[in-house]
Amino acid sequence: MGLELDHFFILTEPGAPAASLLTNIGLIEGVANDHPGQGTSNRRFFFADSMLELLYIRDAMEATVGPGSRLRLAERIADHSASPFGLVFRSTEDSTFENFPGWQYFPEYLGVDQYFYIGENSDHIDQPLCILLPHAFSKPIKQPGNGRFECVTEVRVSLPSRRTSPVLENVAQCRKLSLISGEPHLMEVVFNGNREHQSEDLRPFIPLTISW
Repeated sequence: MGLELDHFFILTEPGAPAASLLTNIGLIEGVANDHPGQGTSNRRFFFADSMLELLYIRDAMEATVGPGSRLRLAERIADHSASPFGLVFRSTEDSTFENFPGWQYFPEYLGVDQYFYIGENSDHIDQPLCILLPHAFSKPIKQPGNGRFECVTEVRVSLPSRRTSPVLENVAQCRKLSLISGEPHLMEVVFNGNREHQSEDLRPFIPLTISW
Protein backbone atom coordinates (compact mmCIF):
# COMPACT_ATOMS: atom_id res chain seq x y z
CA MET A 1 0.00 0.00 0.00
CA GLY A 2 3.03 2.30 -0.01
CA LEU A 3 3.12 3.11 3.72
CA GLU A 4 5.93 2.73 6.24
CA LEU A 5 5.79 3.49 9.94
CA ASP A 6 8.07 6.47 10.48
CA HIS A 7 7.59 7.11 14.21
CA PHE A 8 5.01 6.98 16.97
CA PHE A 9 4.00 9.02 19.98
CA ILE A 10 2.29 8.74 23.34
CA LEU A 11 0.37 11.63 24.89
CA THR A 12 1.47 12.17 28.46
CA GLU A 13 1.39 14.71 31.26
CA PRO A 14 3.15 18.11 31.05
CA GLY A 15 6.91 17.86 30.95
CA ALA A 16 6.72 14.15 30.07
CA PRO A 17 8.30 12.93 33.33
CA ALA A 18 7.81 9.37 32.05
CA ALA A 19 10.93 9.98 29.96
CA SER A 20 12.95 9.17 33.08
CA LEU A 21 11.46 5.66 33.06
CA LEU A 22 12.95 5.15 29.61
CA THR A 23 16.35 6.56 30.51
CA ASN A 24 16.41 4.31 33.58
CA ILE A 25 16.10 1.31 31.26
CA GLY A 26 18.99 2.60 29.18
CA LEU A 27 17.39 4.54 26.34
CA ILE A 28 19.19 7.73 25.35
CA GLU A 29 17.06 10.85 25.11
CA GLY A 30 17.45 13.12 22.08
CA VAL A 31 16.68 16.79 21.52
CA ALA A 32 13.16 17.95 22.41
CA ASN A 33 11.14 20.49 20.45
CA ASP A 34 8.01 22.64 20.56
CA HIS A 35 5.10 22.82 18.10
CA PRO A 36 4.02 26.47 17.72
CA GLY A 37 0.31 26.87 17.04
CA GLN A 38 -0.39 23.31 18.16
CA GLY A 39 0.21 23.93 21.85
CA THR A 40 2.42 20.88 22.33
CA SER A 41 6.00 20.00 23.13
CA ASN A 42 7.79 16.68 23.23
CA ARG A 43 10.64 14.59 24.52
CA ARG A 44 12.12 12.23 21.96
CA PHE A 45 14.05 8.98 21.70
CA PHE A 46 15.64 8.27 18.32
CA PHE A 47 16.47 4.87 16.90
CA ALA A 48 18.18 3.76 13.71
CA ASP A 49 14.87 3.42 11.89
CA SER A 50 12.25 5.23 13.97
CA MET A 51 11.49 7.48 16.94
CA LEU A 52 9.41 7.38 20.10
CA GLU A 53 7.92 10.75 21.01
CA LEU A 54 6.42 11.60 24.39
CA LEU A 55 4.02 14.39 23.48
CA TYR A 56 2.39 16.73 25.98
CA ILE A 57 0.20 19.82 26.09
CA ARG A 58 2.31 22.94 26.64
CA ASP A 59 -0.47 25.49 26.08
CA ALA A 60 -4.02 24.19 26.59
CA MET A 61 -5.66 27.22 24.93
CA GLU A 62 -3.47 26.94 21.85
CA ALA A 63 -4.12 23.20 21.63
CA THR A 64 -7.88 23.76 21.91
CA VAL A 65 -8.42 26.69 19.53
CA GLY A 66 -5.22 26.82 17.45
CA PRO A 67 -4.64 25.40 13.96
CA GLY A 68 -4.20 21.90 15.38
CA SER A 69 -7.43 21.88 17.39
CA ARG A 70 -9.00 19.32 15.08
CA LEU A 71 -6.41 16.80 16.30
CA ARG A 72 -8.30 16.93 19.61
CA LEU A 73 -5.11 16.41 21.58
CA ALA A 74 -6.44 18.27 24.63
CA GLU A 75 -9.56 16.11 24.66
CA ARG A 76 -7.50 12.96 24.33
CA ILE A 77 -5.23 13.77 27.26
CA ALA A 78 -8.24 14.68 29.43
CA ASP A 79 -10.27 11.53 28.67
CA HIS A 80 -8.96 8.27 30.14
CA SER A 81 -11.04 6.30 27.64
CA ALA A 82 -9.29 7.98 24.69
CA SER A 83 -6.34 6.53 22.83
CA PRO A 84 -3.15 8.36 23.82
CA PHE A 85 -1.31 7.10 20.75
CA GLY A 86 -0.30 8.55 17.42
CA LEU A 87 1.11 6.63 14.46
CA VAL A 88 3.08 8.64 11.92
CA PHE A 89 3.70 7.20 8.47
CA ARG A 90 5.66 8.07 5.38
CA SER A 91 4.66 7.23 1.84
CA THR A 92 6.92 4.99 -0.22
CA GLU A 93 5.03 5.62 -3.45
CA ASP A 94 4.16 9.14 -4.63
CA SER A 95 1.25 7.78 -6.63
CA THR A 96 -0.43 6.55 -3.45
CA PHE A 97 0.48 9.41 -1.12
CA GLU A 98 -2.91 9.82 0.51
CA ASN A 99 -3.43 6.18 1.34
CA PHE A 100 -6.44 6.56 3.60
CA PRO A 101 -9.39 8.98 3.89
CA GLY A 102 -8.41 12.12 5.75
CA TRP A 103 -7.81 15.86 5.81
CA GLN A 104 -4.93 18.30 5.43
CA TYR A 105 -3.35 19.98 8.45
CA PHE A 106 -1.07 22.98 7.81
CA PRO A 107 0.82 23.61 11.08
CA GLU A 108 2.81 26.76 11.69
CA TYR A 109 6.04 24.84 12.16
CA LEU A 110 6.11 23.31 8.68
CA GLY A 111 7.27 25.06 5.53
CA VAL A 112 4.92 26.98 3.26
CA ASP A 113 2.42 24.72 1.47
CA GLN A 114 3.52 21.67 3.47
CA TYR A 115 0.97 19.73 5.45
CA PHE A 116 0.36 16.61 7.46
CA TYR A 117 -2.37 14.35 6.12
CA ILE A 118 -4.53 13.29 9.07
CA GLY A 119 -6.74 10.19 9.08
CA GLU A 120 -10.44 11.05 9.16
CA ASN A 121 -10.82 8.93 12.31
CA SER A 122 -9.22 11.81 14.28
CA ASP A 123 -12.65 12.62 15.74
CA HIS A 124 -12.89 9.08 17.13
CA ILE A 125 -10.67 9.72 20.13
CA ASP A 126 -10.90 6.08 21.18
CA GLN A 127 -8.73 5.28 18.13
CA PRO A 128 -5.06 6.21 17.59
CA LEU A 129 -4.30 9.27 15.50
CA CYS A 130 -2.94 8.30 12.07
CA ILE A 131 -0.74 10.88 10.39
CA LEU A 132 1.04 10.89 7.04
CA LEU A 133 4.19 12.97 6.69
CA PRO A 134 4.58 15.54 3.88
CA HIS A 135 6.23 14.50 0.62
CA ALA A 136 9.42 16.28 1.69
CA PHE A 137 9.81 13.77 4.53
CA SER A 138 9.03 10.66 2.50
CA LYS A 139 12.57 9.30 2.94
CA PRO A 140 13.59 8.19 6.43
CA ILE A 141 16.35 10.16 8.12
CA LYS A 142 19.01 7.74 9.25
CA GLN A 143 19.70 8.06 12.95
CA PRO A 144 22.38 6.41 15.05
CA GLY A 145 21.19 3.48 17.12
CA ASN A 146 20.12 3.99 20.72
CA GLY A 147 22.55 1.60 22.38
CA ARG A 148 20.98 -1.84 22.67
CA PHE A 149 17.70 -0.26 21.49
CA GLU A 150 18.84 0.03 17.90
CA CYS A 151 16.04 -0.99 15.54
CA VAL A 152 12.29 -1.14 16.06
CA THR A 153 11.09 -4.46 14.68
CA GLU A 154 7.45 -4.32 15.78
CA VAL A 155 4.93 -1.91 17.28
CA ARG A 156 1.71 -3.36 18.67
CA VAL A 157 -1.10 -0.97 19.58
CA SER A 158 -4.10 -2.18 21.55
CA LEU A 159 -7.43 -0.37 21.84
CA PRO A 160 -10.55 -1.35 23.82
CA SER A 161 -13.00 -0.54 21.03
CA ARG A 162 -13.82 -3.20 18.48
CA ARG A 163 -15.10 -0.49 16.16
CA THR A 164 -13.03 -0.27 13.02
CA SER A 165 -12.62 2.50 10.48
CA PRO A 166 -11.33 2.73 6.90
CA VAL A 167 -8.24 4.48 8.27
CA LEU A 168 -7.35 1.70 10.70
CA GLU A 169 -8.14 -0.97 8.11
CA ASN A 170 -5.60 0.65 5.79
CA VAL A 171 -2.78 1.31 8.24
CA ALA A 172 -3.14 -2.17 9.78
CA GLN A 173 -1.52 -3.49 6.59
CA CYS A 174 1.68 -1.58 7.34
CA ARG A 175 4.79 -3.64 7.99
CA LYS A 176 5.98 -3.67 11.63
CA LEU A 177 2.57 -2.53 12.89
CA SER A 178 -0.11 -4.63 14.60
CA LEU A 179 -3.46 -3.30 15.84
CA ILE A 180 -5.26 -5.29 18.52
CA SER A 181 -8.93 -4.61 19.29
CA GLY A 182 -10.80 -5.35 22.49
CA GLU A 183 -7.82 -4.83 24.82
CA PRO A 184 -6.87 -1.92 27.12
CA HIS A 185 -4.91 0.93 25.56
CA LEU A 186 -1.32 -0.23 25.30
CA MET A 187 1.68 0.27 23.04
CA GLU A 188 4.22 -2.55 22.86
CA VAL A 189 7.53 -1.73 21.19
CA VAL A 190 9.88 -4.55 20.24
CA PHE A 191 13.54 -3.83 19.49
CA ASN A 192 15.91 -6.07 17.56
CA GLY A 193 13.44 -8.96 17.46
CA ASN A 194 13.60 -9.28 21.27
CA ARG A 195 16.91 -11.08 20.85
CA GLU A 196 17.97 -10.48 24.49
CA HIS A 197 14.60 -11.79 25.75
CA GLN A 198 14.21 -8.88 28.14
CA SER A 199 11.23 -6.61 28.68
CA GLU A 200 9.98 -3.78 30.85
CA ASP A 201 6.36 -2.89 31.59
CA LEU A 202 6.02 0.83 32.34
CA ARG A 203 2.40 0.70 33.45
CA PRO A 204 0.69 2.28 35.36
CA PHE A 205 2.88 5.35 34.76
CA ILE A 206 2.59 5.15 30.97
CA PRO A 207 0.78 2.59 28.74
CA LEU A 208 3.97 1.22 27.23
CA THR A 209 5.97 -1.99 27.30
CA ILE A 210 9.47 -2.32 25.86
CA SER A 211 11.04 -5.61 24.73
CA TRP A 212 14.61 -6.05 23.53
